Amino acid sequence: MEIPVRDRWLSAICYLSFLVLVPMLSTSRSPFLDRHCRQGFALLFVEVVGALFILIIDGTIGRIPLFRFLDVVILRLAFFVAILGVSVMGFTRALFGETWRVPYLDELAERIPFGS
Repeated sequence: MEIPVRDRWLSAICYLSFLVLVPMLSTSRSPFLDRHCRQGFALLFVEVVGALFILIIDGTIGRIPLFRFLDVVILRLAFFVAILGVSVMGFTRALFGETWRVPYLDELAERIPFGS
């Protein structure tokens, strides 16, 4: 089944953080677009929760010089590289018209009450 180009581009936009709201508010959606909207929204949720977690760590044990270095180098770098990798994979898969199950986020994405 051929996925329309419009749906593929809107699905790819779903993986660009807050821009997931643009396809979610579009009037006509397909099951393909709904799936990518759910996964993009789940990824946004993980981004926000992870950023809040990093801020809490930064404000508590991140004040100690050694932990500050470990916080910046290990925690932030690993988190944001992982988010970037998932976003790039989702963007390219959606653009090529493929459905992709995001590892560890798929169960969360399925719980989001969205779509037709």
